[in-house]
Amino acid sequence: MNNFMEQVSSTAPEYVGFGLEPDGTNDDQTTVPRVQAKAVPSIWSASYFSLLSCFGFSAFLAVFYLLVIRPYVFLPADLLMWAETNFVGDIIKLRTGIPLYTPPEDSNSLVYTPGATLLTYGISWLIGKPTSIVAWRIIQLAFVACAALIATASTRMLRSLAYPEYKDEFPKTWFAFTFLAIFVISTSPLTNRFTHALHADALALLVSMFSFWTVLLYLKAPSWKTILLMAICPALGFMTKQFLISWAAVMFIFLLLHSPRNIRRLALFTGVSGLLIAAAIGVCYLLWGDAFIFWAFEITGGSRRKIGFSASEFNISILRSLDHILRAWMEIAIGLVGGWLILREDRNIRTLGPLWIAWLVLIASEALSSGSGWGVLYHFGPGVVIGAVWLFAALPRFWPSVTVRTGIGLPRLVHWARCLIAIAAVLTVFLAVRVVPTGAGLERSWRALQTSPDIYRYIADIEREFNGLPADKVLLDVGNWIYLRHSVLVKDRAISLADQPPGGIYRNMDVMVGRIRSKTYSKILVQNFNSPSFLYDWSTWKRPSGVRQALLDNYVEVRTIPKPEANPSFLRQVTQTGPISVLVPRSDSPPSIGQR
Repeated sequence: MNNFMEQVSSTAPEYVGFGLEPDGTNDDQTTVPRVQAKAVPSIWSASYFSLLSCFGFSAFLAVFYLLVIRPYVFLPADLLMWAETNFVGDIIKLRTGIPLYTPPEDSNSLVYTPGATLLTYGISWLIGKPTSIVAWRIIQLAFVACAALIATASTRMLRSLAYPEYKDEFPKTWFAFTFLAIFVISTSPLTNRFTHALHADALALLVSMFSFWTVLLYLKAPSWKTILLMAICPALGFMTKQFLISWAAVMFIFLLLHSPRNIRRLALFTGVSGLLIAAAIGVCYLLWGDAFIFWAFEITGGSRRKIGFSASEFNISILRSLDHILRAWMEIAIGLVGGWLILREDRNIRTLGPLWIAWLVLIASEALSSGSGWGVLYHFGPGVVIGAVWLFAALPRFWPSVTVRTGIGLPRLVHWARCLIAIAAVLTVFLAVRVVPTGAGLERSWRALQTSPDIYRYIADIEREFNGLPADKVLLDVGNWIYLRHSVLVKDRAISLADQPPGGIYRNMDVMVGRIRSKTYSKILVQNFNSPSFLYDWSTWKRPSGVRQALLDNYVEVRTIPKPEANPSFLRQVTQTGPISVLVPRSDSPPSIGQR
């Protein structure tokens, strides 16, 4: 085989790779003949070595990621992030027959639409793990893997549309490498931070990749059937996470640019997608009434519906959006580079240009929604992964060929150099999405592999406070794992209440203050009680909620559960683990103002 390849290269030299144009010309426009041989590319080549090296490195990063997050995925308590409490709370509701969206004064509902919790619980019930927090987190990782698989299939489809005459030299290796690379990118610590936690982000990624795949299907074979398939996606997105309704605008822009004179198909998509979104909202309203409107629209909307430049208010701030774009520019640049590589050919500008502009619209919508709060870079997750699809669709076309080009000095040395450049380019992509542990980051990642035993002491100390008391008589501000065991749903959850004052809603804080004054709970456990970051009375709110003062007047702190002693890397992943004040009702009347 090696002798045959040498004969081919000496009689009909070819090289398509880094430094050459995809049409077979090099940088000085000299035409390079193409090989017409039917030989199977040899795995004993520098080109395959470079591809295999990239595959191996992406496999290492995927395994390393799974090892790093294993302690968090297997944590038996829902303490990784703020959304986990109400995610588990919604599953308690499904198990006990309580409506998913309860009255606002109960303050124990999720502010997202119910798709993620419904699907997660349904799958866990089918596999016989309906009460396992660990199983629910593994299901989120399965959503990510499915999203990566659809994205990998999308790269092939996009490549076939961009380069219909091109055939991959090592298609199976390219498929495996692309899948692992996109899976790793789907776990970026900046733009896909919560895909392993009990949150809507993993399913949002899957729905977004499915939506992108339907657009590619339309490009491959435009028809009213693919239009209808596309029209389903915005409603699916809305049922997963409200801001994914932006897929309606993304697809509308794509269709408008792709076939501006085809008004019928544009009208069909607009009418059907609008009808399905209205139907989704209508069904939710019929099931849960005004409570759904309050939690899904009034809380996530409120002042956040206002768009302005001020970053000091709880609105959608253009300044925050711009800040987030600058902080995530390396991840976003992946799609810019991929689009540039594909759109260099005139025919691709005409056929695929509208799709790339639609991706820019998606990025813009994610930037806009991220402006609702500082550090909300995880809204960019789907856009970043779709940007990676563009890059990996183009990459095989520009990869060094197995054939060594003759007619230049030191041909094999130049060939190996270009293969090394290809490896460096892939490594740069992984560095851009910050999944490569380097320097201090490597040390932090390595330490994160080591589970802190003290987190289990912390969990056990909390559980001990429930001994001898009915579970519904103990209020734990964050976390539902204990209530899950007893199939109990309590009110006044800190996360549900903390979402309300940013929108100027304090009336449900007053309801909780009333329950505190009537000493409804036999024991109350709250984090950071003596800190400005007390979840029930955040220091940055426009006015005090009154909860802290009501607790001081009617309850007494009898002890404190210290926060876990763990390395900072571990605690950055398990965010709801502050010191807990254990409060019990006062036996005497509240002290007067002069006695305080």
